[in-house]
Amino acid sequence: MNEEQAITAQMYANEGPLQVRFQTHQRYTQPPVDFPAWVLDRVPWRGDEVVLDVGCGSGAYIEPVVARLQRDGWLASADLSWGMLQDAAANAAAHQHTYPPAFLNADAMRLPLLDASCDVVFANHILYHIPQIETAVAEFHRVLRPGGRLVAATNARDSMQRFFTEAEMACEALGFPSDLRPAAARMRFTLENGTRILKSRFPDVKQVVLESALLFPEAAPAVAYVDSLRHAYEPLLPEGLVWERLIEQVERQIENQIEEAGAYRVAKTAGVFVASRQ
Repeated sequence: MNEEQAITAQMYANEGPLQVRFQTHQRYTQPPVDFPAWVLDRVPWRGDEVVLDVGCGSGAYIEPVVARLQRDGWLASADLSWGMLQDAAANAAAHQHTYPPAFLNADAMRLPLLDASCDVVFANHILYHIPQIETAVAEFHRVLRPGGRLVAATNARDSMQRFFTEAEMACEALGFPSDLRPAAARMRFTLENGTRILKSRFPDVKQVVLESALLFPEAAPAVAYVDSLRHAYEPLLPEGLVWERLIEQVERQIENQIEEAGAYRVAKTAGVFVASRQ
């Protein structure tokens, strides 16, 4: 496991940090949008689909997918993180589904499913974490039936750039100028390069883009978002600077900006690719 994979494993060992980010997007996005529902609306549902959700995390897509399925439909939620999968299963159990989803502790590059066994595969905000993206895309193609769809959400390269520069500004203010941008895993599959990557297996790829922003009337939730990225940023801190001091400076900066502008705004651009299996 390389350094980037180790950081990813720590960030997604359980749902805690991910839930902070997910709830932040739910509460502070302007204009408001139910992003999982927006993604699912890219699929013309019949209700009897066999659905695989790769990199399901804590299960953000379980409820909206189950709501679109009927008795003959079936959902399998898969994640490489055992801790995350346990959290997703616990969250789903609380809803007591008539037809509960299955849970797979699975690697996207080696899916434990038969050829042509799925109607829809979701890979939302996950492909940039996978070491060999092309191998995973080939697996998605393998398990999809002819006419099936791969749905892959991701961000633009500069989405939420303000969060990334805020930490660097804090380092400079504290006398530790530093490039704090992690190994740019998120740049490996973006709105800018996703079509090219998916077309290696899926000739028919469509993209839909959603522009919005996070708007914070107070500093605490914005600071919590940055703090949820600790496992990615802390290894990059220069010697002599501890994480707690950095976060305190980030908080001061955001509070000053809210005092001046009335809110702290973080522009974001997300989108989804829909690729059809021929």
